[in-house]
Amino acid sequence: MELRVGNGGKPCLASALVGTCCLVWTSAAAAQGLSESVKTLSGSASVFTGVTHTRTDQGASTDTNTEPSVGVSGQLGGMLESGANSLVLQYGGTLETSRDTASGDQESDTSITGASRFTHYDPGSRLDFNLGHSVSSVRNDTGFVVNPSSYDTRNTLSAGAGLRFYPGDLSTLRFSVQAGRSFGEDELNDEESYTAASEFSRRLSDRSTGGLNVSRSWSKESDTDITIDSAQLVYSLETENGYFSIGGGGSRAETEYTGGTTNDYDAVTGFVERGWVTTDWNTSIKYDRSMSDSATDLSLNLPPVFSFLPDSIRIRDLVVRDSLLLTHNNSRVCDLCDLGLFAEGAVLESQNSGTTTHEYRVGAKLGFQLTSLQRLHFGYSWEGDADEDADVIVDEIHRLYTSWTRQLAENTSFGVELNQSYLRSKSVTDDQDQFELRFVLSRGFSMSGQR
Repeated sequence: MELRVGNGGKPCLASALVGTCCLVWTSAAAAQGLSESVKTLSGSASVFTGVTHTRTDQGASTDTNTEPSVGVSGQLGGMLESGANSLVLQYGGTLETSRDTASGDQESDTSITGASRFTHYDPGSRLDFNLGHSVSSVRNDTGFVVNPSSYDTRNTLSAGAGLRFYPGDLSTLRFSVQAGRSFGEDELNDEESYTAASEFSRRLSDRSTGGLNVSRSWSKESDTDITIDSAQLVYSLETENGYFSIGGGGSRAETEYTGGTTNDYDAVTGFVERGWVTTDWNTSIKYDRSMSDSATDLSLNLPPVFSFLPDSIRIRDLVVRDSLLLTHNNSRVCDLCDLGLFAEGAVLESQNSGTTTHEYRVGAKLGFQLTSLQRLHFGYSWEGDADEDADVIVDEIHRLYTSWTRQLAENTSFGVELNQSYLRSKSVTDDQDQFELRFVLSRGFSMSGQR
């Protein structure tokens, strides 16, 4: 799935995006000069033209709108390693100009998405540290929109450091601090949080480890200060075909409002995860129960693994969240095809209002190498929201993606893309269908370090 964020009102971002595209366009020749620290690195810059048709059901009538458009886009992603330092990144952006054929109005839209994480970890040193950045779309209400660029943009910066001690040959004690700060388009998205933690781990066997994690987090929003204390016993095991980990404990939160009012909350927390890993595929299933809010997550959660980034992140208050996530990636479903799947369900109980909501998310990606020069790709995702009744979907959106790509030269390709979105709502939002046909000319590069 592609995560897109709209921010059409900032020309400086548009200029930066165009500059990035130009840089990536010429990177194919320059890539040969990169050092052996590159594990994987790829990028592309594209120019495109297309047409978007939107149909809105307004009850008594149906409104239709058709907009032709032109634009540029760029993508850059990869992993770089050098000694104790590693950098993982994935960014993409689009600058698009469209015209409404009915009214003649013209508008420009800029979207950018992605995340990166730098980590320094040297087993021979006691000190480690990390830096992270992500840009994502956020929403503060229920429901969805057919165009993800309609959500607000939020940039998040995170940083942290840890200090390790070795009280025995088999034991490690690590003290760490982590901080996160978000910058949004309005006051709602401007949040910050800090976390201090201690982690004690002891190797139980050649493949198993046990430990105790304790942390305290402070978060600050516009009118609320939240402190969360957590403690958890954990156990992890490396199996012959993957891994297994489990943890359990509790969290206690204190919220202080502007007027001086305070409330206390308690929750049992924990997780269990099992993963299977082979050379061609990997599968994982994880159940997690945690207590946090959107501001606290800025320091607790580092930039995620960059597969299946969500279309948007919902801003939420202090909640106890139960979630179950299943992922599967297979690079060789057949000799010429690859597959990616995920499914997630979550129950969120607000500690402030006591309301319960349910969130669902599923998706699939399937790629076919038709010939040595042609590739076909299919993608599907579904997101749904429910209130107290888990089986009554209040808002949902289906997205389908189909693309055909033809290699024209070593680093140049031409493609045709069809994007479809279907929004259905039982709330005040109108049902919408959107169809986008796009023709894309791209130039890029791809590198893999020799190990």
